[in-house]
Amino acid sequence: MNGLWRVGALVARTLRALAPGLARPADDWAAAWLDEGERAAYLAMDPRDRDHGCRVARRLLVLHPQAEAVGVRAALLHDVGKSVRPYRVWERVLVHLWVPSADAAERFPAAWRAAWRTHREHARTGAERLRAAGVDPRVVQLVARHHDPPGDDRLLVWLTEADQGA
Repeated sequence: MNGLWRVGALVARTLRALAPGLARPADDWAAAWLDEGERAAYLAMDPRDRDHGCRVARRLLVLHPQAEAVGVRAALLHDVGKSVRPYRVWERVLVHLWVPSADAAERFPAAWRAAWRTHREHARTGAERLRAAGVDPRVVQLVARHHDPPGDDRLLVWLTEADQGA
């Protein structure tokens, strides 16, 4: 069932990328978890990324009700690095379908390369942005590593699991 859940979540997320009006971020709910600096970073995100962050945070809490608040905050902010530039509908769909290596991407138009670069670098970029805003170092660490193999970091394992199914 986990594989089917992931496919369904990916299809739903792709549909929200195609039709941004389908995104319904729970901004009031998210704001209750975030401090002032985190809220500013969260609200600067595209509504689709805020919607996804809320879905990931809620899934984290369903799967692991004992998760610390720092994990919920990282879930809400994990894709903040995508907000460094406009991320158009077609770009969101493109990166859902295929992300080539940086070398292979060089053969494609500049706009495609920019979309892939945003996707590839969003964890690092988001962490840098949050660090500069003075966000809790543990949130920064989780955002930076949310696409890395989680190893023995229990909260990162849970965040990755929630992200893959939301």
